[in-house]
Amino acid sequence: MADPSASGSSPARPEPPLPPRRILVVHLLLVAIVGGQLWSTLADRERWPFSPYAMYSTLERERTLTWLRLYGVPEREPASEIPLLSDDQLAPFDQARLPAALGHMAGRRGDLREALRDCLERYETLRRSGRHDGPPLRGVRLYRVRWTLDPEARNVDRPDRRTLVLEVLSSSIRKRP
Repeated sequence: MADPSASGSSPARPEPPLPPRRILVVHLLLVAIVGGQLWSTLADRERWPFSPYAMYSTLERERTLTWLRLYGVPEREPASEIPLLSDDQLAPFDQARLPAALGHMAGRRGDLREALRDCLERYETLRRSGRHDGPPLRGVRLYRVRWTLDPEARNVDRPDRRTLVLEVLSSSIRKRP
């Protein structure tokens, strides 16, 4: 049999196994990543960097959209209402997050009432500071609105149905210190 050292090549030595400590660290890291994603999905909670990816997780079978929309009640025309759609009117809130946040409070009437009071105060503070040119409001109303979807959005300003969820008038706002 030929001597491997004579030909200039050395025999292949097996690599030493990973130290047990390193294997433990890798396994703990995998458990943390998989467990965190699993918890986020099952609890339906968004905690960075884990997400249940809820945006496209449901199949809508009806051709309708139901959404919460906030309307202002002008001081001079209490019989009329104006939709509060401009981000400038309720900054820093926007139309993507405000309805979702109000929807999470819908079961807690006191919290929802306090949130609507804050929206009314915020609107008036921004109006008085010149950040928007909306009319003075005497109150706000939160409606659950429903549209039948129109591919050309011809009914975007005219929901099919509006159901009053809660109304807050400026006379019910207590002054904060």
